[in-house]
Amino acid sequence: MPAFRDRLTFDAARGEYRDGDIRYLMMRPDALMGLFAELPPQARAEALAALARSVARFGGRSARSYRAAGADSPAALLDTIAATAPQLGWGVWELRREDDALHLRVENSPFAAGSGASADPVCAAIAGMLCAVGELVLGGDVSVTEESCAATGAACCRFTARRVAPPPATGARPSR
Repeated sequence: MPAFRDRLTFDAARGEYRDGDIRYLMMRPDALMGLFAELPPQARAEALAALARSVARFGGRSARSYRAAGADSPAALLDTIAATAPQLGWGVWELRREDDALHLRVENSPFAAGSGASADPVCAAIAGMLCAVGELVLGGDVSVTEESCAATGAACCRFTARRVAPPPATGARPSR
């Protein structure tokens, strides 16, 4: 699979970057993260959670396209994601699979850098992408935790995606 930067095209007449049918944009991280700083704390938490869900949905489309383009094994997909993240400006990613979990270490997160110092983790977009990748690699619903964030003073950002067990069967029959 060619590197992301080799697949990216710029159409000056239309003012857009594309990887096939997926459009990308360049934006200053401080401009994006400044939006969250403008919100009251409760709204900020809700907006970051919404960003994580949105990236999981739309980033999942990218991850599925990588898989369809040749990253068809879990290891190949993880390698492709780790190689693509820095080309997108999302920092340097180190992914490690461990049974029913994925561990992600991110150096130089643009979200942490763009937000500045924060009492709470801010890398919701990365958590969202890890959710999408985790579901593909681990084969089911996952829960993602941002365990440390550079914006809170940690040396780097760390995340874990764990497979969520399906709810137990209740024995109830569907109504007819």
